Amino acid sequence: MPERSGGRGAVTAVTGVAVLVAALSLMPVVNGALWWIESCVTVIVALSSVGGSRRIGLPSAAAALVGLATVPIVAALIVSGSSAATGSSASAAAAVMDAFTAAFRQIYLDAVPAQGTAELALLIAVGAAVVAVVADFVTVGLRAPVAGTLVVIAVAIVPGKAFATGTNGLLLLAVAASALAVIAVDRRRRGRPPRVAGLAAAGAIAVVVALLAQVILPTPYASQAASAGAPIIDAGANPLLRLGQDLRRGATTPVLTYTGGGGQPVYLRLAVLEDFQGDTWAPNPPDGNVLGSGAAPQAPGVAQSADTTTTSTTITPASDSAIGDRLPLPYPAVSVQGVDGRFQWEDKGLTLARSGGGAVGTYTARAVTVAATPAELRAASVSVPSGDEQSLSLPAAVPSIIRRTADRWVAAARTPYDMALAIQNQLRDGAFSYDESTPAAQGYDGDGLGVIATFLKVKAGYCIHFASTMAVMARLEGIPARIVVGYQPGTVQPGSRARVVTSDDLHAWPELYFDGIGWVRFEPTPGRGSVPTYAPLPSTAVTSAPTKAPSAAAAAATPTPTDSAAAGPVHRTGAGVAIGPVLQGGGVALLVLLLLALPGLLRAGLRRRRLARLSRDGPDAAWREILDTALDLGLETGRGLSPRGIEAVVAEQVGRSAEVRASLARLRGAYERQAYSRDTAQASAADVQVVTRALQARATPSGRVLAAVAPRSLVGTLGTPRLAFGWSPPGSG
Repeated sequence: MPERSGGRGAVTAVTGVAVLVAALSLMPVVNGALWWIESCVTVIVALSSVGGSRRIGLPSAAAALVGLATVPIVAALIVSGSSAATGSSASAAAAVMDAFTAAFRQIYLDAVPAQGTAELALLIAVGAAVVAVVADFVTVGLRAPVAGTLVVIAVAIVPGKAFATGTNGLLLLAVAASALAVIAVDRRRRGRPPRVAGLAAAGAIAVVVALLAQVILPTPYASQAASAGAPIIDAGANPLLRLGQDLRRGATTPVLTYTGGGGQPVYLRLAVLEDFQGDTWAPNPPDGNVLGSGAAPQAPGVAQSADTTTTSTTITPASDSAIGDRLPLPYPAVSVQGVDGRFQWEDKGLTLARSGGGAVGTYTARAVTVAATPAELRAASVSVPSGDEQSLSLPAAVPSIIRRTADRWVAAARTPYDMALAIQNQLRDGAFSYDESTPAAQGYDGDGLGVIATFLKVKAGYCIHFASTMAVMARLEGIPARIVVGYQPGTVQPGSRARVVTSDDLHAWPELYFDGIGWVRFEPTPGRGSVPTYAPLPSTAVTSAPTKAPSAAAAAATPTPTDSAAAGPVHRTGAGVAIGPVLQGGGVALLVLLLLALPGLLRAGLRRRRLARLSRDGPDAAWREILDTALDLGLETGRGLSPRGIEAVVAEQVGRSAEVRASLARLRGAYERQAYSRDTAQASAADVQVVTRALQARATPSGRVLAAVAPRSLVGTLGTPRLAFGWSPPGSG
């Protein structure tokens, strides 16, 4: 039959829908819906351009190029609005490139699920449009619908495999259905009505390819924290967002034990974050000597002649995978012994990082103890540490709520120390609450300026939000500040002096810089960490904590840092029944049922196809249907005998009904005329149905069940499937 000229637009439209459905696999990877909305816009515009180009006579390759050319135009309009429309192409292109640069930087730094920033949304939308144009060109231009559906399937499974989030079972079924729709519409466009058997076979191929890809393909990205139960923060990842993921995991797992530390609780640091461009805090990269090749870097601001002592802390990881690419260390460390592997110093923060994994055994870190009193801090000035201009930098556009709040909180302060103390104590006041779930649920789970602005309104968050808020406010007031990610001191092991640090002890806190003293830890997060003796809470403050915590007066009077409520379990608000696992389980169950029903569906489609095409295929198809039905039911078929011999065998199976035997005789006669003479012969679908119903009536119940669930004739019928890109599987025509 001739190809329908107007059918290509329908194929293009269905292909676009299939790509957008497959793109939903990014839901566990990226927060928010902006990326999908923008993907819908870019895909619709790009494919509309492709379809319009074909309508005016352009070949498929040229139409695809036109569609791809519209993608950067749409991206420019999304990013820069009127600048692209008014002809300022240079500024529009620069805006798009800046957005892409920011998106790639976020991909490098962020953790899953990533924040749905405008830049990342634009990058995903552009990718979706490009994939849609490619899938359409393969399906329509190359006339290879099966290959086009493979592109769609790849979109569905690659994110789940690449980021170890998996692919939802219901989504996989939806993608398979959309792929079948592409094939069906393409067949109708070519004047060949879709066949159930062919679509079922194509669906089976799609599902099998997706499942095999899930199992066979390697996983390039995997969080050791998720796999081994240990909260590992690796080099290159955003420690703050990874910390949030690990805190919400729920399961408490041991990370390490330590002894020493002068008999006092020890904070163990993993990463220091100073680079802040407004969207997220980036960890300082390793920039010093390799461990063991020289002396440890000098702690910034701490004079060599300062009144200091040193203490040793011996740290034992809980497992081979508990220590990742950042080594937990006290501050400021002056030496580390017993570590295998090439760790490199980060000079400004005195942390150690390496590229690549590997087991870390017991090691000993010696650190300086620097005494600091409120009087010394109040008398200290502040200035930017040498070579560390990042510690005071902020973007030009800071939300007004952050500036107004910071200025109001420090209005009565007279020294930088008093300002820092005021910010810490305002955040620890009862107006703010510790909450790990609300930020993720309401879409402000991060550490950028927009997140801080929302946090100040909602007044609920966890250590990331408190630490980043205090660090930004301190910089606004002229105090160098940074964020540290690491572990709280942990809890004392019963019957031992050793302390146990678990995944619940993951924490983030700010450090502020004071001349002559160096970087000083503050604790703005209520119910977490311990308030330092040099930064006491006011006696009237009420600490809002999710768990039982020491009173403000007790915290202020404690001469040394002590364990706080962080040692106990942290209350996680917003808990409930997770619907995601339920949906995934339902999807898997539906997928299993579909796979079990697939052979029967294929056989039913093949039977319908044969009967519908008897006028074209002739008696051969009718005769084959009779033999296959008998074989599926477990009855004798007489295969290998002459047509009359087969007729005699089948006649014994159908009984003595004259009507049935007459139908069988007519089918055999038509088959013989077609096979052994030049006469044109026709077979009746009614005769086929009479004989097959008689065979089913004479079969045993178990034989009928097996015929419906596992038809044996498919082994021969589909023995050599055609899988070339331009072909359809057997049964699809």
